[in-house]
Amino acid sequence: MRYFIRQIFLFYLAFGFLLSQVRVGEMKSITSSLNVRSVIGSGDEIILATQGGLGVYHLNSGNYKVYTKDQGLVDTDLKTAHKGPKGFIWIGSDTGVQVWNLDEEKQLDWFQLDIEAVSGFVSYKDMVYGAVKQNGVWGIMEFIHSKGRTYYRDFYGRDDIGYIDDIIKFGDNLILLTDLGLIGGNPHQTHPIYWEKRYTEIEQPIIAMAEKNEELALVTFQTIYSIQLNKNPVPLVTNQSEFSTIRSIAVRGLLDYMAVTDSAIYRIGTDMFEKQFSDPGFHFSDIKINNSSTIIGTNLGFVQFDGSTLNHVAGNEPIVSAPQVISMTSDNQLIMASASGISLSGWINLSTSTKSDGFSTQLNLEKSPIDLGNSVSRIILGKDGNVYMGLIHSTSAGIVALDVSNGINVHQLYFPKTQSTEDEVYIVSGIALDGKENIWSTSGNNYNQPLSVFNGSLSRHFSINESGGILSKNSHVIASDNFNRIWIGSPSGLVMYKYSGDVMDPTSEIWIEESVDPGITIRVPLDINVSAKNRLWILTPIGLIHKDLQVSDMNPVSQTGPTGTNGELFPYFPNVVFNSHSRIRFDPRGNVWVTSEFDGIHVVTENGEYWPDINGLNESNSNLLSNHVNDVTFDKDEGIAYIATDKGASVIRIPFSEEKKSYNSVNIFPSPFRIPSSIPMTVEGLKDESSLKIMTLNGEVMRSIPNSEVQGYQAYWDGRDTSGQLVGTGVYLIAVYDKSGAATIGKVAVIRE
Repeated sequence: MRYFIRQIFLFYLAFGFLLSQVRVGEMKSITSSLNVRSVIGSGDEIILATQGGLGVYHLNSGNYKVYTKDQGLVDTDLKTAHKGPKGFIWIGSDTGVQVWNLDEEKQLDWFQLDIEAVSGFVSYKDMVYGAVKQNGVWGIMEFIHSKGRTYYRDFYGRDDIGYIDDIIKFGDNLILLTDLGLIGGNPHQTHPIYWEKRYTEIEQPIIAMAEKNEELALVTFQTIYSIQLNKNPVPLVTNQSEFSTIRSIAVRGLLDYMAVTDSAIYRIGTDMFEKQFSDPGFHFSDIKINNSSTIIGTNLGFVQFDGSTLNHVAGNEPIVSAPQVISMTSDNQLIMASASGISLSGWINLSTSTKSDGFSTQLNLEKSPIDLGNSVSRIILGKDGNVYMGLIHSTSAGIVALDVSNGINVHQLYFPKTQSTEDEVYIVSGIALDGKENIWSTSGNNYNQPLSVFNGSLSRHFSINESGGILSKNSHVIASDNFNRIWIGSPSGLVMYKYSGDVMDPTSEIWIEESVDPGITIRVPLDINVSAKNRLWILTPIGLIHKDLQVSDMNPVSQTGPTGTNGELFPYFPNVVFNSHSRIRFDPRGNVWVTSEFDGIHVVTENGEYWPDINGLNESNSNLLSNHVNDVTFDKDEGIAYIATDKGASVIRIPFSEEKKSYNSVNIFPSPFRIPSSIPMTVEGLKDESSLKIMTLNGEVMRSIPNSEVQGYQAYWDGRDTSGQLVGTGVYLIAVYDKSGAATIGKVAVIRE
């Protein structure tokens, strides 16, 4: 166990270092494997289908590894798994079926096939059958493994079935747990569309089942049945209120079962239904009997149960599996948050659910002192180092300020109304800081006070009448510009507000109404943000536009763009689907990153070019965890983008770090550099407009790399000289020149194989 914990700790300790050894465009993943959906027990090996990938744990050694897109999985949000013929792992998700070779640690096959859901697998001779929903119809999907390959055979849909919860093999038949009861048949004798109901004498809906050694356990709302092969069902125990809450059951032996509800474990036998453990901090999902071990999947990893106590197997991972917001703190710590909790790199976790007592010692987890509501809408970093989060439907506050200098601590709560009641909830859709560190918020509570500002313990709430009627009740996005003006967006358009003196008691106030695009109402602002170069960027349902700002408060906009040759607006990304969940963010070089709930993330540079191209980053052209992107933040020094998706965070090297002021951080990797290689040697940490020369120790120039071939702060060498020939084994000098001609020298060992 200690070895396992150490391995997990070292993984996360080294995570930042590993990112420094990757090239521009390469991606890594941060996922959470704590939420276990399905468990397979096979000897020493425990296989876990989790929300963050495929987990493999070895009981004897304590070694644990999680496979994600970094290792080749197509999807990481897994629902079920099965160990099939040849020991291959069959993995089901809402996007398809994956076949994984554990021995070689690689994916063998991926079957999308318009699959919408997979609830289970079973092996039958050399076949694998999956309970699958395809194009709105549940049925059986058939696969065969032959001559080292896996093939899709067919899909047998059942229009009469509303759902299939599970599939097992019982004797020579396959049994489906459906909304109509148990349906089964022999796939080699009867076509699945003709399979009939089994055990029709059981009239109550069946909510769980399991099979072992030709014994079938069935759970209904009123009775737990034992069924021996070719025999009638026998009631084992009846009339327990907890039956309806059973999530999974497992067969230990003859008339000897184990079951889990959401937070309790039960032993079941003849006239016996005995609670053996209960802890509201755990949410149990699946239970399996592996030899003499009872393995249970939970929301906090998995546990081994010895009949009285739990051995909680969980390393220190982030609990936030689907971050809604993401940011870098002032000391370059990554913080992610969702309605379920907050994770700070390290990992330090706050959870909104009940903390388990005594079984989460490896997991750095505390109970959150506040309710995070239905979602965390926005996150910004204050000059004071505090992290400010806007909350939707929180019973605690509209905005929470977090002190993350030593863990995660609540610094202050801000409410969007002066008065509150115990049952009142808050809807803060937008937050911003002005130049005087006042906190501004827009609220969607449909009150007559859609705009609020906070300064320490003081607050002010603006009515629609105060604005001259131009503020909207549905004001939802907000930004502060570099002239200390506040911009508010609503379906009605844009409003600019400027105050003089103390915002709580201003000497003067200006309200200006500004249309997004005169005469075109569809261009409502979904999000707004102001760049360092005084450009107000506006995301609309039909693309991204901008307004160049000027110092005049009465005429704050000088022009709107981008424009076509005839002067009409020509938005960026007109064919991308954006909505109110989309966000505008700026990287260290001022390039604009726009998130999408359906189409990944898109980037336009300051000079109006697309990066890496017009398609942006999505699942089809990168290892992005999901096309559902919620937010993005940047490590400005390292040139790293952290992209928050509904399946975790994708981490990508980008060529847009802050400009390097010296060559003190130049790094050459790999060293030694083995050639020939499909992956070039990388020199990173370069200043703008750098050029390179690769030379022998005698000063002979083997290759020159001009600044036009340098990608951001990285340059690459393929191990070839000027004529295109591979250089020989030896030590080579890497001379790096800035635009003035000043040079710094490094070395690399080259091994020609």
